[in-house]
Amino acid sequence: MATSSSTLMGELKALRRGRGVQAPGIDRLVGPALRAACGIGEFDGAEVVREKLRTWVDSMVRSFPEDLRLAVTTPLALHEDAQHAFLAHRIQWLADLADRDSRTIRRRIDDGLTRLVEAASRHAARDAAPDGWHIQQLHVLLRLDGAAPACTERWTIAAERDGVDEIPWPVTARGEFSGDHDIRVVHGVLLTNGGLRLPRPLMAGETQEFSLDVRIPRIHQVRPVHQFRTSRRCDRFDLVVRFHPDRLPTGVSTLGEQGEPLTVNSVGEVEMSFRDTIPGRDYGIRWTPRETAAPKPPTVLEPRGTTRCAHADCADEPVGGHSSWTAHLGQTGS
Repeated sequence: MATSSSTLMGELKALRRGRGVQAPGIDRLVGPALRAACGIGEFDGAEVVREKLRTWVDSMVRSFPEDLRLAVTTPLALHEDAQHAFLAHRIQWLADLADRDSRTIRRRIDDGLTRLVEAASRHAARDAAPDGWHIQQLHVLLRLDGAAPACTERWTIAAERDGVDEIPWPVTARGEFSGDHDIRVVHGVLLTNGGLRLPRPLMAGETQEFSLDVRIPRIHQVRPVHQFRTSRRCDRFDLVVRFHPDRLPTGVSTLGEQGEPLTVNSVGEVEMSFRDTIPGRDYGIRWTPRETAAPKPPTVLEPRGTTRCAHADCADEPVGGHSSWTAHLGQTGS
């Protein structure tokens, strides 16, 4: 269960007061239980929060009887004909519609919210991860504009049960790099033998942020793709790839057989955002590196009349015959 039923019920009753979901600053009024249930991220603005609440409620009450659907959507100010500024006025509107007194309608509203919490609990129990947490938001910045590729990951995880104090290691969303990686914790967690230790045990619905730095040795080749795949729920995945201005790719697209073409912006970056990712599916981008011209060999001036050695094993080796380390780096885009 993503959160306790009593906590979710309390937050729903608090939310129905005043203008309900239509209240200005709704992003500051929604509690942790509703945030966990609706997949609301820390950086979601008021309109995004309002839309996520509407989508969640609609999905939960779809199978309810008509009277209970109205008993849920009306007090929360989600019914298009009941947008009154006060809860009492919305209750009266529903009482007039149902030809019942307001006390009967209030009892029906309580029944509707109880059904909503029950449906949310069943939904959460079905989708909950065995270890009790999911990814609320993951922001990845892949930098290909420096001497060596670097990746910074900023994670926000949400607890689905009480007492989550450690998560498995590694959880990195690094792309398909070859070779070893130097992964360092920037802030928010402590690396242990068993995983990543959180600063304190999380209660259901609470979140924790942490950041990781991933460094790729410059002598290792970087494949022109960054993909993210997870077996757990992920509400939002943001990816930014920054290219060197002198090594912009000739093409960028999303993953898949029919990848959507993407545009590199004026500062050499490509940005993508994915919401409600499907477990086991790949998300990310691929690009076609621009071909790098091979460095011209230096001109060697020989004295006139120079002759080659007559011995076969003393044949001159052409200048530039060995592939240089810097040329290799140029091919990898590092």
